[in-house]
Amino acid sequence: MKRSALCVRTLAVLAIAAFMLSKKLAVLALALSQAAAASSNQQFPNSSSFKAAEEAYFVMEVPPRKDNFVVKLTDPAKIQKARDLVSGRDQSATQVTGIIVKQPACYNPPWSFHYDPESISFFDSAIEVCDASIAYTESFLSDAGGAFLPDNRWCPWGSRLLREIPPPTCDNGATSVSAASYKRVGVAGESLITAFGNGLATATESATTLPLPTSLAGTTVKIKDGAGKEILAPLFFVSPTQVNYQMPAGLEPGLSTVTITNSQGQIAKESTQVLTIAPGLFTANATGQGVVAAVALRIKADGSQHFEPVARFDQTLNRFVPAPIDLGAATDQVFLVIFGTGLRGANLEDVDGRIGEFIAEALFIGPQPDFTGLDQINLRLPRRLAGKGEVAVDLLIDDQKANPVVIAFK
Repeated sequence: MKRSALCVRTLAVLAIAAFMLSKKLAVLALALSQAAAASSNQQFPNSSSFKAAEEAYFVMEVPPRKDNFVVKLTDPAKIQKARDLVSGRDQSATQVTGIIVKQPACYNPPWSFHYDPESISFFDSAIEVCDASIAYTESFLSDAGGAFLPDNRWCPWGSRLLREIPPPTCDNGATSVSAASYKRVGVAGESLITAFGNGLATATESATTLPLPTSLAGTTVKIKDGAGKEILAPLFFVSPTQVNYQMPAGLEPGLSTVTITNSQGQIAKESTQVLTIAPGLFTANATGQGVVAAVALRIKADGSQHFEPVARFDQTLNRFVPAPIDLGAATDQVFLVIFGTGLRGANLEDVDGRIGEFIAEALFIGPQPDFTGLDQINLRLPRRLAGKGEVAVDLLIDDQKANPVVIAFK
């Protein structure tokens, strides 16, 4: 059979349409309907709106990506330099460098690191070893300080300040995470999100119709995107401590706010960020860890197709374990069809897939047609994986790491 992404995509879509009718993805539906509990981006026309202060906040981007990173400055001279850059009065040394602190700062969602304000400076050119995108730095943050970003010095090439923002309010009345990975990695358009908090709803209710409603038990979720546009999110499930929703389509990337309002008018706000993609992979146990929620698609030499599970529930261990994949005859082609969310905004050429020690060619990434908000990615399984036992599946998509998962091989 020819190595055709279109062919594999067509076969996989047909396969998964049937697969979704079976019980093998029931864990995904359950995770979305009743999953177990496991800044304001105001824009101002110019920097003259702000008086001199002991601290100031600026939005930085690193093209061509549209991710935002909030920079806090405390030195009056650097604050003035930043304001001059934003206004266009100063066009020299426009890029930003400094020492990163491996801790989240509430003013810089959703990243797990921020600049040390006292270390920040501006530059025209810098050595390559301190260059990395925002998302790549987040993905490999544990490695920073060694060969990657020595001394934690970060100098993203092409970085630039976009605008000054008022001091962020650091709203954290709710915490939105990927419904697949349970990681707080920002939110992507049409992705599946779970929010945790208190007083989010006055009753428990699940959606029973399509299209999904924007109100359940009187609770609504409103998204304010990077352009300041406000949209109500479709809802799967609400309860006093948890809301499962889908990010609306058509959101502009950038700093954003999630506002959850219950039937009594109680409000929980969260400062977050809309990203182009926010990859999360579902797992068999609905925790974002362990055996991936996927199906193996086997295409034999005669063109026949067979679908095989990659996970099974072990009654003795009382948990899901890998169901080893048999790669079969040399003439068999075997593909792994993985289910996730926050993937559909990615380009195929931006996918780096690895299974164990081997590169796994990605043949399709995009929406799964039978379930709202569900995405899939199809990987060709290298035959050298035969006999490897349990191995990790690692996906780096447009510089962003998906949550690590596992499968096994006979």
